[in-house]
Amino acid sequence: MIFDLLISNGMVHIGNDFQKADVGVIGEKIAYIGHCPGAKASRIIDADGKYVLPGMIDFHTHIREPGVEDKEDYTTGTMAAAHGGVTSVCVMPNNLTRGIASPEDFQYAVDCGERHAVVDFAPIPSPLAFHSGSLPRLVEAGASCFKIMEMKNSAPLEENFRCGDSYELHQCLAAAAKTGKYVSIHPMNMDWYLGNVKRIKESGEPQTLMNVLHQLYGDEEMSSAAWELAYFFRKTGCKWWALHCWHDGYIDLIRMLKRQGDMDILASVEILPTSIRCFDTLYNRNNGSTIALGHAAAPNWDHVWAAVNDGTVDILGSDHSPHLAKHYNPEEAFASGQGVEGEDYYGSLLLDAVNAGKLTLEKLVEVTSINGARALGWAEKCGNHIGTDADFTICDMEKVWTVDEKFPIYSKPHLDPLWGQTLHGKVISTIVRGRVVMEDDKILAEPGYGRFIRG
Repeated sequence: MIFDLLISNGMVHIGNDFQKADVGVIGEKIAYIGHCPGAKASRIIDADGKYVLPGMIDFHTHIREPGVEDKEDYTTGTMAAAHGGVTSVCVMPNNLTRGIASPEDFQYAVDCGERHAVVDFAPIPSPLAFHSGSLPRLVEAGASCFKIMEMKNSAPLEENFRCGDSYELHQCLAAAAKTGKYVSIHPMNMDWYLGNVKRIKESGEPQTLMNVLHQLYGDEEMSSAAWELAYFFRKTGCKWWALHCWHDGYIDLIRMLKRQGDMDILASVEILPTSIRCFDTLYNRNNGSTIALGHAAAPNWDHVWAAVNDGTVDILGSDHSPHLAKHYNPEEAFASGQGVEGEDYYGSLLLDAVNAGKLTLEKLVEVTSINGARALGWAEKCGNHIGTDADFTICDMEKVWTVDEKFPIYSKPHLDPLWGQTLHGKVISTIVRGRVVMEDDKILAEPGYGRFIRG
């Protein structure tokens, strides 16, 4: 047999486990899985001793284009994704100052990706333009799902990204339910948050990230908000993508609702490098300085991993949220960027978690590929099968390495959240639709290779 690409002798994910096998690719699709001695190919990758995973999908990224390209754009963001073993990204809508809500803005985001992306991509629009009847048009244009914040706060992007009140939230979900698409929603109990902020201000405590942000992302705030969401999603019949399901009360709620079995829920946890490693200092590779974030919002990871392993949590995402150094102000929480870059490390961080016994490699495939692709209707991205896209993440599970100057960063700000830390397990190659786009930390594909994934 003659292939365009042959991955030989690897431990390949087939069905529900890993088996020693060869994978043959013709064009952009998997053409053969099995043992094929003597096969010829334009390129042969010897994967002996390596694991061949279905291409990882990052279900939660903030690429920043269009709108805030000084922080990140499709080229740098998807190069970082490829570097981290990611073959497809979901791009959240809070990039434009008004959010990506109209079919015109959505198409503009698609056009940006088609010009600049290195891996495949799916912009996720906001459903808050439902008043104008735009949701069917967004679905027709290829939207895979929707995303919003539960309530407004003092941040920008309010017009088409944050609900004004509970009534608007209910109306929005009722409209979205008719599309059959999931709505990804960040739970926010603004009464709880603003009450605590008022207390902090009146007490004279410093308005630092340490004092303020854990009020916004704490168990009481997010879990209480999730209970309201549960009522509205059940009432409207809308499919619920339960975002940021990482606190104890929130996890317990989702577990209970899934056991009841009368709601369609897709739950996700976002793996921020600073959170999973309990490390809140950014190293500025541009000048050697550091930024101490002091987020103080790390979840109970034992509870989180238990939820991943028992199926309460379905998918993972990086929440890649790059900012420039000038946008961080840890001493003034209301004037500071929130979140960090994380795509360059994403796959390797998760391999490190596998080696630490937090989850199995088989479970990792489920939560970074198969579960989400199936939920979003991406049949061509749903695992290693003949006829699916030839997307692969090839890993060295034995590699122990340290994040230092030898490991390049492709994300634009170059603010390194893992500088000096040691990881066990490393992504060595990323293949998108039969093409090697990253190998040994080098990006090999040009901007524009990435393709829009229609929902």
